[in-house]
Amino acid sequence: MSLIEFKHDFFAGIDVGQVNDWTAISVIERIRAVPRADVHRTVVEEARQEARATPTRLDLVHLQRIPLGTYYPKQVEIIANLLQQPILSGVTSYMDITGVGRGPFDMLKAAKVRNLHGVMITGSRGEAKQQPYGWSVGKAELVNRVQIEMQTGRLGFAQELELADTLERELMEFRVQINSHGNQEFKAREGQNDDLVLSVSYAVFGALRPIPVHSM
Repeated sequence: MSLIEFKHDFFAGIDVGQVNDWTAISVIERIRAVPRADVHRTVVEEARQEARATPTRLDLVHLQRIPLGTYYPKQVEIIANLLQQPILSGVTSYMDITGVGRGPFDMLKAAKVRNLHGVMITGSRGEAKQQPYGWSVGKAELVNRVQIEMQTGRLGFAQELELADTLERELMEFRVQINSHGNQEFKAREGQNDDLVLSVSYAVFGALRPIPVHSM
């Protein structure tokens, strides 16, 4: 009998667009090995070691763009309906509140959407920091993590997934630029979108929440 079993958890990322930009939603299923609940006490440590040695898998199971021109109250309704589907029971969501996302974030909170965390994007290259609203984290860290997880094969998605090709194009269009302070900045090429990449990056961030984390 196997000493481990696999625990399935869902993490959503939400990037809220301005009036003429897309709002994107992604959902990742994290599949992580854990010791079996009924394992005999004499092999508990062996089960723990086997679980630690088994790679975690991240599967991108949902990508969605809310139609352009949709007012924020309707967007909130669409997002809430998705997150509250029984198949996503227990989903933990991460939503950008750096700009226009703060209003919809508060509306989702008012709608009693559970396990919702705000993400404030900063220019910092240090560790992510836990905040009262959720997290503050650098954009470079977010995008780097998506690229690393895809290159190592831990983050995957089916090609038939709607918008998968668009996501791949967005990833290729991202460029590293050096600002006036000598810091790296990730930006999409001029005229291109980055909403899908960012929504996925929030979900990946949640699924691989950094440890240790220093609170401000």
